[in-house]
Amino acid sequence: MENAVFIGLSQQMALKRRMDITANNLANVNTTAFKAEHPLFEEFLVKRLNEDDVSFVQDYGSYRDLREGEFTRTGRPLDIAISGDGYFSIETPDGVRYTRNGSFRLDTEGTIVSINNQPLLDENGRTIKVDVQFQDVSIAPDGTITTGEGQTQKIDVVKFNNPQILKQVGNGLYDAEDYASVPAVDVQIMQRTLEKSNVQPILEMTAMIDIMRAYQSAQKLLDSEHDMQMKAIEEMPTVQ
Repeated sequence: MENAVFIGLSQQMALKRRMDITANNLANVNTTAFKAEHPLFEEFLVKRLNEDDVSFVQDYGSYRDLREGEFTRTGRPLDIAISGDGYFSIETPDGVRYTRNGSFRLDTEGTIVSINNQPLLDENGRTIKVDVQFQDVSIAPDGTITTGEGQTQKIDVVKFNNPQILKQVGNGLYDAEDYASVPAVDVQIMQRTLEKSNVQPILEMTAMIDIMRAYQSAQKLLDSEHDMQMKAIEEMPTVQ
């Protein structure tokens, strides 16, 4: 009898994890270049001597939807988007991090920084500085930045053999840990453009409803099993 309870609880724990991920997707529906995540589940078998195996539910990870979001024109010269498989390199106090959020600006010293004041890096690992007196900043499709005085630097755009290994660290940044990056040569930089989140709200809302129904079904199983146990306890003195 306890097996049904344990199986129901394992399902509810997995559903709770799925709900957390779905809620996070919906919360980031308007976050620039956000990539939706989805959980991964597998069957976990418990072998028993001279009895049938018991099948539990186990959530062992998640995967990131790497499809591009919709591109929207903003008109701002330092709003840039990547068309293709690539990431910008950002200098942070914890080391180089990667992002597809191309919403940049100039700080007081003319350094191109992210919305969190973290410098954008060029292909040589240097910060990119622009003379603030030149307001005309041109960014070519290959990432080359040109200012009015002819100053040029090329934005570092990299990719990974398996982008799923990137770990989210907040603020749209990813940590590659010990995995090596390679230059992304088959991408195109679009100036005055931002990439939207690829979250599909209708699908996420539908998934949330399905999760709630599945959770309620599992709860009914647990309640039914509890009633059976209580009834068995009540009838035990009579049987004896």
